Amino acid sequence: MKAMRSRAAVIAGALLASTAMLVPLAAPAGAALVDGCSFTTNPASGGSQSALRAACNFPTASSVPAKNVISDFSNAQWHNGAAKAVNGVAFDAGALAGNLTAVYSPNAHFTTADVNRVIYGTIGGTAIGAYTNIKVYLDAQTVLLNMPATSTGVSGKTALDNVAVVAKVENSSIRSGVGAITTPSSTASTAGITITKPVSGNATSTKTGTAWSAGDVGKQIVSSYLTGGAAFITGVTGGVASLSTTATATKTNLTLPVNTLGMVISPTLGFAASDVGRSIDGTPLSSTAKIVSTGTVSSQMSNAIAGSGALTNFTYAVVTGAVAFSQADLAASPANPNQISVGSDEVYSSARLLSIDGTNYSINASNGRIEAPAGTFRGSDKGLPVGGCGIYTGANGTNSPDSSGQNYIDNVALDGSWASLAGGAYGTNPACNAVAAFGINVSIGLPTNSAPADGDVMSMITSTLQLSPTLVPGSDPCAAGTYEGTTIMGQWYNPNVIGASLGGQQSVSVTFGPPNGINLSAIKAPSNTIGGIKYPTAVVSFWAFVVTRTESETIKDKTFAAGTTKVSLPWVPTLLALCSGTGISSEYLFGGTSIGTQSVATGTARPSNALRGLKRGATAGDVAYQPTTAADVSSAWTGAGRFSTTGALGQGVAVKLALQP
Repeated sequence: MKAMRSRAAVIAGALLASTAMLVPLAAPAGAALVDGCSFTTNPASGGSQSALRAACNFPTASSVPAKNVISDFSNAQWHNGAAKAVNGVAFDAGALAGNLTAVYSPNAHFTTADVNRVIYGTIGGTAIGAYTNIKVYLDAQTVLLNMPATSTGVSGKTALDNVAVVAKVENSSIRSGVGAITTPSSTASTAGITITKPVSGNATSTKTGTAWSAGDVGKQIVSSYLTGGAAFITGVTGGVASLSTTATATKTNLTLPVNTLGMVISPTLGFAASDVGRSIDGTPLSSTAKIVSTGTVSSQMSNAIAGSGALTNFTYAVVTGAVAFSQADLAASPANPNQISVGSDEVYSSARLLSIDGTNYSINASNGRIEAPAGTFRGSDKGLPVGGCGIYTGANGTNSPDSSGQNYIDNVALDGSWASLAGGAYGTNPACNAVAAFGINVSIGLPTNSAPADGDVMSMITSTLQLSPTLVPGSDPCAAGTYEGTTIMGQWYNPNVIGASLGGQQSVSVTFGPPNGINLSAIKAPSNTIGGIKYPTAVVSFWAFVVTRTESETIKDKTFAAGTTKVSLPWVPTLLALCSGTGISSEYLFGGTSIGTQSVATGTARPSNALRGLKRGATAGDVAYQPTTAADVSSAWTGAGRFSTTGALGQGVAVKLALQP
């Protein structure tokens, strides 16, 4: 009987051989490979989902990476946003409140900022319908939704009927809704216009013939004599129009384009003054449309537009750019909601974890707050739940929460350097220190409805290498010089289940040699990790961590701004099974979506929030790759991609990276 192989060899073999079928590949022909990398993002259309492919060749044994940091395209946007829990009861708000759906939740800690935020989950065990958001804030425990009680199954119900609500609320007012009607924009060439430059302040205008009137408010006058080339009519008194900008000169008897802006009227979006200046998108709108003003439709306005009072009390937004006439038809099959989205290009705080190290990230128990580098916290963190070692579990300041629910952030520093906790903190104690090697993690926020589900497969690592038969039995002899291939799939995990101190998944590395023969070392997740990607094998798993920068980072000739994303792989086990003196080719693929994100019903979550996508309108994107060898030798490779603002057919945008000195 042959001698039993060492346990180290068994583990190393299992790391590769058990995760995928090994497919023999032909040895490369022609010129020898050289070290190098290329990144591809595909599709390459702004505002769309896109997958990232990072492919690298390291045929020189001394340059084979043991760990990697992949800086994604600077115009890429990974999933963002966070949520808080809403647990309580729903009931009919009554006739005085329009018989809207009321929600009472002692653990939600509502504020006025929650108005127009998306809510999803169940009421009475039935899924909350599409385009539902908070319409009215009543107090810290009670809000009214924008949907009537008849649509949520609570018509005639009171709070005593205990119709349960199990839901989440987003931390932003990015939302989509029904576009009942969009009124078209138009342009008319108008003669007899005078633009007056006063001694100070904004310009005014008069017009011969039919004078300006209140009906002209909101129209846009286009002229080179106006600062910025155009101005809106903000008010009219006695035929004199007040304009939104200054003039460079007084000019009379001009013939100028006067634009009547289009309008979006919605029963669900709840347009408010806080929406002015935000992006708005939908099929009938320009891709660059912005909200100019908002209001509520009067009965007179409804009759003028629809010939009836059907639109009365809906809200409207006046928007820039070309607008085509359209209307929703909810009775059609399938229903046509004429979906309109507000603020879909905006970025807010994400659910994430912080690794408490006592230096950059610490818990100040006496002040009941988490302290961190400037820029770590944002206003949209307020209200988000917080958990982890050193943090009191409950908002009541104990580790035995009551109906007030989980501890949460109640305030943040203006510079983002600290967040105070409603329930306070007790700081790191011996129990925390016992897991310090694995990372004392604090999670902020709950995953949103559009976040990948824990365990979603969304990544893949493929490698071509010469496997050592000593470590992987059945492989060709190293002297034969033949190559095998491996494929390992990766699963997404949200921040609140990563790390020993959160009771969740934990990353480790494996090395062979003294002192134990097999050495397992804990790997801490970096702070500001928005998700972990677990690559499971039969014996041990390795991880990638998706990290959002909170401050700019310069890598050789490229500077990546705060808000950009990098993927860190602190330990890659493929190095263990290589034939001595050989190299490797590896490809890392990160999907633009996952089963969880692509299964979310339309209108039941924040719009346009892919797992990974590209920012709308960007024409350039920098990338970087930083491998580190087992000998702790690091290098940096960088590159830049060019993009079309309208996107293009093809296989995406590819960038060949250059090694930087």
